[in-house]
Amino acid sequence: MFLRNAWYVAAEACELTREPLGRVVLGDPIVLYRKEDGSACALADRCAHRRAPLHKGRVVGDTLQCGYHGFVFDSAGLCIEIPGSDIRPPVTARVRSYPACERHRYIWIWTGDPSLADPGTIPDLRTNDDPAWASTGERMPIAADYLLFVDNLLDLSHVAFVHRGTIGSDDSAASLRLEGGKESIRLVREAQSIPTPPLYLKQGFGPRANQTKVITYLPPASVTIEITTTEVSENGSTPRSKHILIINVITPETERTSHYFWASTRDFDITDAELTSFFNRETRKAFLEDQAILEAQQRSIDLDPSVPDVLVGVDVGPIQARKLMARLLEKESSLACTS
Repeated sequence: MFLRNAWYVAAEACELTREPLGRVVLGDPIVLYRKEDGSACALADRCAHRRAPLHKGRVVGDTLQCGYHGFVFDSAGLCIEIPGSDIRPPVTARVRSYPACERHRYIWIWTGDPSLADPGTIPDLRTNDDPAWASTGERMPIAADYLLFVDNLLDLSHVAFVHRGTIGSDDSAASLRLEGGKESIRLVREAQSIPTPPLYLKQGFGPRANQTKVITYLPPASVTIEITTTEVSENGSTPRSKHILIINVITPETERTSHYFWASTRDFDITDAELTSFFNRETRKAFLEDQAILEAQQRSIDLDPSVPDVLVGVDVGPIQARKLMARLLEKESSLACTS
């Protein structure tokens, strides 16, 4: 079950052009394109005539023409023209339109009641387009339930094992503090004098470092991880310190597949293109490791979904996130029943 009254990332802003883009979000086939003024448009990707995918058509002005029989739909989803016919198209010849908004280098769509779509509730991911920060990222398909990825991001004890050769280090003695809110979750993970993760050894750090990770979850599926890494000083020298923020937005495609949008952002050496390429390459390596373990986990779960998890102390973040999502789903269901 998905939370419908929420904003989801459907595409990176750079993906959206005057050519139709087809994407599945929450099980809904959706077609996206830019109108003449550059704004984003999102419609159901299924022609009202014979159910052909509209992304196989073409954009004409602000309209979308089906590539099968040429039916033309305006940006609100209404069929306004049928080739070879002088008769006004029937009122049933329309497709669903989705509120769409471009923000922080992403195209967000609202999948629920359009009257409730408030762009002010889009998660604040400003470091992705703030000129004072450098950013690099991409979309990665994941063959796993999006909530498994949320679990993964809220329990960073896995980093020492899944990412031992990329961004990980043995921080099993790290302290973990939960700061939950009514509609968000914040975790602070602090590790002292750990073996410096490979990512930072490659940047010239010494053998040991202190690291603080502030993890913020905004439902349904946005997680930011703010990481401050400071080398343990040797011989009284001034220690190196780096501050980055990782953006993670996971959009359900289906119940078992997801679109993972990630960005590595930093507030130092922002004009260094080589360093940006380095962070892209190293971060992508780490997330491919996540992809492999999550997809294997999903296959294992699917073999027998009745087998329960055994949860321990480090699972506090995922546990609270699941509880928060359950409350939001129940609230949405109750509103639907009373409307």
